[in-house]
Formats: sequence, C-alpha cells, structure tokens
Amino acid sequence: MSAAVVDRESNEHLFAQLLRIRRAARRLLGHEVAEADGGDPQPAEQLGRRLPRFAALFGLEPIAVDALLCLVAAEFDPLLRLVQRSVQRDVGRPWLEVGTIAELLEIPAPEIPRFGRLFAPTGALRRFSLVTVDDEGEAPLVSTRLKVTRRVAEHLAGVDELPDDITIVARGDGERALNPALVERVAGARARREGLIVEVIGSAGAGRRRWAAELAEAMGAPLVVLDLERSPAPSAIAAARREARLAGGLLCLANWTASLPAATSAATGESAASAPAHLPRAWSRLFDELDEPLVLTSDRPEPLLACERPIVVSVRVPFSSPAQRAAQLAGEIARAGGQLSPSVDVDATARRFALGRQRLARAAREAVELAALEGGAAVEARHLTSACTRQLRHDLDSVATRVTATHSWGDLVIPADVFYGLEEMVGYMRHATRVYDTWGFGARHSLTQGLSALFTGPPGTGKTMCASVIARELDMELFRVDLSRVVSKWIGETEKNLGKVFDEAERSNGIVLFDEADSLFAKRTEVKSSNDRYANLEVNYLLQRMEAFRGVTILTTNLEDTIDSAFKRRLTFRFRFEKPDAEARAALWSKMFPSHCELTPDFDPVQLGVLFEMSGANIRNAAVRAAFLAASSGTPVTQALCVLAAERECSELGLLVRSRVTIVDSDPRPFVSPGSPPPPAVTPTRPAAPPRIVPVTHRRA
Repeated sequence: MSAAVVDRESNEHLFAQLLRIRRAARRLLGHEVAEADGGDPQPAEQLGRRLPRFAALFGLEPIAVDALLCLVAAEFDPLLRLVQRSVQRDVGRPWLEVGTIAELLEIPAPEIPRFGRLFAPTGALRRFSLVTVDDEGEAPLVSTRLKVTRRVAEHLAGVDELPDDITIVARGDGERALNPALVERVAGARARREGLIVEVIGSAGAGRRRWAAELAEAMGAPLVVLDLERSPAPSAIAAARREARLAGGLLCLANWTASLPAATSAATGESAASAPAHLPRAWSRLFDELDEPLVLTSDRPEPLLACERPIVVSVRVPFSSPAQRAAQLAGEIARAGGQLSPSVDVDATARRFALGRQRLARAAREAVELAALEGGAAVEARHLTSACTRQLRHDLDSVATRVTATHSWGDLVIPADVFYGLEEMVGYMRHATRVYDTWGFGARHSLTQGLSALFTGPPGTGKTMCASVIARELDMELFRVDLSRVVSKWIGETEKNLGKVFDEAERSNGIVLFDEADSLFAKRTEVKSSNDRYANLEVNYLLQRMEAFRGVTILTTNLEDTIDSAFKRRLTFRFRFEKPDAEARAALWSKMFPSHCELTPDFDPVQLGVLFEMSGANIRNAAVRAAFLAASSGTPVTQALCVLAAERECSELGLLVRSRVTIVDSDPRPFVSPGSPPPPAVTPTRPAAPPRIVPVTHRRA
C-alpha cells in the first residue's frame, strides 16, 4: 500500500456534516436532541469539502448523498452502532438496513420503493463500488443490509490510500509516436462522457501498458491500472472505475481476457471456442453502461463486436524487433554507467533473449554489477548472458519438462551427413539476424523466422541427445512437451495448452521438443464423426502455430510415415537417424565409460561392436550394467563383464547374440575373440539345478 495522505480540513468538514445524521439517530432512538448537535439540518450537497466534487463525479442525487452519509456515519459514529443494536437488533455486524436509513432520512412510506432503487446493481452507488450489499434476493427491501466501502469513507474523511491491486502511472516513457487523431478522439469522448473502448493488442512484454500510459499523458491525465490476471473479480473492476473517477484518470484493465470464462466446461465438455461469440453478462453490462473511455490490453483479439453501444478502436503494439532490443540494451547499459566490451555481439544477444523493456533494463543493470564485482571495466558476453537468462520468466514447467543439456558434439556418434546438417541448423540461429534483418530476407520473402526440424529413426539412435546438443550449442533451454499435461479430453483444451507451450517458449528463449511427435502431428483424416473433426482442428492449429513460431521446434518420431505431409512441408530440416553399424557401435562403446572408470587392458570396444547389434541407448544401458557388476564384485570393468551385461540387455530386448562366454558358478570366463579355437570344456563345480524359490516374509508387528 502507498502511504496514506490525510486532509485534515476535509476531515473536519465531513464530521461537521455528520452532525445531521447524529441528530436523526438521536431522534430515532427517542433521545432529546440538543441544540449543540448542529442545529437545523442543511442540504448535503452544500456541506463538506470533498462531498460536492464526489457527488458530481459519480452523478449522485441529493437523496443518494444523504444515504451515503448515513453509511459513513455508521463507520465513524458510535451512536449509529447504538441504532444498529436497538432498532435493527443487530449486535455484531456494521450494516445499516434500507429501512433504518429511510427512518433516519424520514423517507415517506410511498417513496421507499424508489429510494431502494438507489442501491440497485445499475445504480451509481453499486456500479462504482461505493457501497456493498450484504444480502439480496427474497429478503424484503427494507431488510436489505448496506455498508459503505471503507475506501470511500476514508476518502471523504480526507484519508487517501490506494487499494493494493490498483496502480497509478503518472507518465509514459515518451518513446512511442501516437496517432494524434486517436488522442483527439479519446480526449473528446472523455470530455463528452461518451463510451469508447481502446483495445490494445500485443504479446507480453511488447509495451501495451506503456502505450496506454503515453495515451493518458497526451490527454493530461494519469493512467489507473488494474491487472485482471491478479484481481479478476467484478468488484475489483468496480473499484478501479471508482479510483479512475477520483484520480481524474484514464482507466486501463490490463490482461482483461484473464477474467473471461474458461474455454471448456468441465461439466459438459463443450468448448466456448465453438460456441457463438459472446461476452459474459458482467462485461456486456459494463460496456453498455460505459460513459467514459476504457483501455483494455490483451495478447489476443476478443469478440468485442458483441457489445453494440461503445465504439471499439483496436491498436496493435508489436513486440520490439531484435534491432530495437539491441539498441535498448546498449542504451540501458550506458545509462547504468557500464561499457560494453568490443567482443560482445549485442545483436545476437538481443535476438536470443526476447525481453521487454523493463526486463532489458534490469538485465543491463545486473550485467554492469556483475562486471563491477569481477573488477572489470567493461561488460563481457558472459555477464550479459547471465543477466538476461535470470530475467527469463516462463511457465513452461506446467506443460513441459526441462531437459538438462549436458551433451556436446564429442558425445555424438552419428552419420557424417546428419552431423553437417546439425551444424547448418545451429548456423541458422546464429546468423538469423544478419540474413533476415540486415540482408532483408525476412521482409522480401515473408519467411517464417522460426526454425523447425524433424528427427526420425528407430528408438535409441540419439534423436533426443542431438536436441540437447543443439540446445547447449545455442545456449538455450530445452523443454520436452509433456503429452499427459497437454492433451485433454475436453474439446479446445489441447489447443489452449499447445498455445501456452508456444507462447511461453517464445518468451523464454527455449527449444520446444515434441518427443514421439506422431501422437500430435498425425495425418488428418476424412471427417466421418465429430471426433475426426476436432482431431483435425488440433492438427490445423499446430500447423498455424508452428508457422508463426519464431523459436526452435524439434520433432522426434519412430514412425515418419504417420506425420502429416503439411508439417513436412513447413519443416526447415529433416534428419534420418539409422541404427549404428559395427564401427559406430565400437565408437559408442568407447564413449560410454567416463575417464574415471577403471577398465582392464582386455577391454575391446571393437569386438563388442561386432558381437552385439544394439542401438546407442542399449549400449549405454549395457555399459552402466557392466559398471554395477564390476562395483558389486570389487573389480575393474572387464571385457567379460561387458559381454555379460550386453548379453543380458539383448536377452531382455529379445535380440539374438553370438555368445562366446563359458560361465562357471555364475562367474564369467575371459572373453574369446571370434575365429579363435573354442575354449576347453569346463566341468561345473556343482550340478545344474532349477531356480530355488526364496520366500519373502515380514516380521510380525
């Protein structure tokens, strides 16, 4: 909360005004009214320092002002508490009934129905959250209980303190050129008390709120902001309208689509996206009664054509380009007192990190601090990368799993053509700024500036591993989409979750990995039922989002033929991963054991590659298995243990192997290479016996 400001003169005027209500309360209680209590009542609109302006701002008629004063008196005057106890028989609740207020103001019985309409939802007292109604419905009108909003009572008493969820922006940053005709149109609507909606559309971080602040500043008014992602209740909107009137400012409801109902009904499974475009009743009523300009910010256009009376003006605020972000970043570093090292590529950094202005400013300050802590005079690339990475805020963890990118080029055993293709793919991202922006290919050919690749091949051939290598080379985060959290049985929810994946990935500088992509990117089918239609809708939505996505998308699948052909046309790269041959398997065996692992001299990866036709993932499993066998026996990893582990791995996979190992008492004999004479027969030390059943028992409690 902001610090409260007390206007003592308004406080004294208000309490002088409340003497009239005190006289009425004493009369209602049957007490004798003293002359010192204020004399003859005076018209409410003529007393109080803030009351006349307050009544004019909200269009309150004199009887409504008197009713409001009764409720304010109930907040501050103990005598009104006595009225609640004796007249209403209400001991513990600070509410005044409509009938009690009518008695205090001496409203004749025939006028009570009209008097009660002051407290209807469409009345100014309720519309701007000046009063709160405790109960409605079947209760008699005279029993309806009312209470003044604490903020209103304090304002009239001279105490000003904004609610926590409402902020006032005094001025914009002055860096956006506004359309003079639009400024004049909004200012005219404000002067004429005309309803007008300015819908500001743009992605998060694009500067929608700053644009609205500049519009308000051009009109000579502050911007009153309510973020509906944090406070979506209708009461919060009414309070924001009240604060905008009190501050004489322009109201901005940020992220207003967050207050709209969910796209899917859990009860019926029907999708709001497939229903006719309409607005909730609360929003329709707000738009119909609007008598002032209203700014709505959102990341997507909504069906505002459903509101008939207010005029809607849509403004798109584009996200800053990499060149603009680079200029902003360099300027913020200079303003923070830092200096960029000549080796820093600001353009590449700005393209990698799609940050808004505020986050760029924080990243620049942090980079300058990091350089100062290290005793350096200039900001290096590592300082800037670390600071920008810390500013990444995303919600991908709710729909995807973070994959730790620990692999490098040296860990890969892949065909040469795939390796060169992956290098080309990394080069696309590193030099995208020069090709698309500097050389103008983006504007000339209307190319999508994102990057997409399809990795196909049998399981265990290194598809996911290559994705992690690319993420490490580009210094980006890798997120594997969790199908269990994305796919939903409710119509429309899958598209909503997929949209979240792409939106958050674009903000967070992340690579999106669709593992087993054939489950989502399957071929569209002929529509024979509603299920086919909605399944095709998901594929169509994915096609649109992938084409508009500016980041990196990697699809992996074992079943290339099931992928829709439209996806293949939109892919930037396609790579085929085959099972490794004997030479590749030997290289894999040699790379599987870390440098700290003890290997005996007889370890021969070439022979292992010849004997066992396994994929890279199975070789990894066999190597880990051999390490555990060696650790259990207290010996280094031997060739015989590797053979035993590989045989067991192949046996579990149902693969045929060429075994040359003779086992006595479950101990492997030394490895015999192919082509050598067979080893001499060894007589087992004990006869073979069927496996013994070992009972598992638990001690009694």
